[in-house]
Amino acid sequence: MSYIPFARKYRPKTFKELVGQEIPATILKNAFIYNKVHHAYIFAGHKGTGKTTTARIFAKLLNCLNPQEGEPCNQCQNCIGIEKGSFVDLIEMDAASNRGIDEIRSIKEGANYLPMQGKYKVYIIDEAHMLTKEAFNALLKTIEEPPPSLMFILCTTEFDKIPPTIQSRCQKFMFSKASKQNIKAYLKRIASVENIQIDEEALDIIADLSDDSMRDAASLLDQASTYGNNKVTIDILKAMFGPVDKASIRKFLELLVKSDTKETTAMLQTINERGYNVRLFWEEVYKELKNILRAFAIGDSAEYKEFLSKPLEIYLYLEDIINQGFGAMYQKDPILALEITILKASLIKDFVPISDVFKNNGIPKNSLPQSTPQNPTNTKEQDQSNIQETSAQKKTLNEENTYPETVEKILETFKPAKIIHYEKK
Repeated sequence: MSYIPFARKYRPKTFKELVGQEIPATILKNAFIYNKVHHAYIFAGHKGTGKTTTARIFAKLLNCLNPQEGEPCNQCQNCIGIEKGSFVDLIEMDAASNRGIDEIRSIKEGANYLPMQGKYKVYIIDEAHMLTKEAFNALLKTIEEPPPSLMFILCTTEFDKIPPTIQSRCQKFMFSKASKQNIKAYLKRIASVENIQIDEEALDIIADLSDDSMRDAASLLDQASTYGNNKVTIDILKAMFGPVDKASIRKFLELLVKSDTKETTAMLQTINERGYNVRLFWEEVYKELKNILRAFAIGDSAEYKEFLSKPLEIYLYLEDIINQGFGAMYQKDPILALEITILKASLIKDFVPISDVFKNNGIPKNSLPQSTPQNPTNTKEQDQSNIQETSAQKKTLNEENTYPETVEKILETFKPAKIIHYEKK
């Protein structure tokens, strides 16, 4: 028998096995139990969260010969056929490569025929957001008024690209990202079945690298266990993916905070020279920085105690600079662009805490005006003298600003003209 990758081998086969998607699973089970099955669904969410898997489980449930409390039996010929991909009433289409109106026309033609094996004919359109505008328009009428035995399930990672006219005709399910705890539990289950030795720190790294995707986590474990001969350690992961462990990431951030451009640039050059994924490293740095900012928001964290001793403004500035680094990776020489980004980050050493700025109202300390003497002499006499002087100046100014001739001219100009009276004859 040919080798089956972990991502396929340990794909959930029932709603109960779905991890972190309890709400969609419960709604779909109850819809079947209480006979409230809709004719069209949209499954939207992050990659590798179980959208297509859920669609297949639901298709099995709808066509299962022996359903059990809202779950497929996985033993009847229909369930086995769907698992093997030989069930003729389940049609899966990849919209990324079949996105035109011709493919939708073939779906519309097939929709006119009754199911051959099961109760429902189910169309699963993966990456549905890739369909063209014309294809969506062609699909619109069929989704709005389908035959009673026809169902559409549209799976997408970009819900906003699905036209509102399609959205309004479907029930929508938003699949949440996989949490780190759920990913680690999933990996532990696979490791236990496959007799893979893996420590807790290695599990943490794989969960961090998986980008909140169960499928990616299973693939990474598959790859690492093959490299380490069923043994996965931090050293094995570092050899495969570079310095992606927390210790290396935090060391890099500490060097950035200290404005040590020499060491940070050297680390970056080493990653590049050894052929590691620079973007992956940069993403892990950004994630850890966000964890530090989250610790600031919470107010206390023993894990980030050393970082919290620095002013918050430093990390806010770093967040902006590191975010700019992602754009630098698309330049002609990405490593050089990232080195320039690191140089920008080194300006942290010139930072002045915001509290000090507010103390002096934003004015440098050496340029603040000198304070008045604490015991001024002859204050009353000086004030009286100033008042008299001001009054004299005002009097002189008023005398100088009187213009009698000008006033007379103005009055003459606006003097009413002579009124002529006409007598009645």
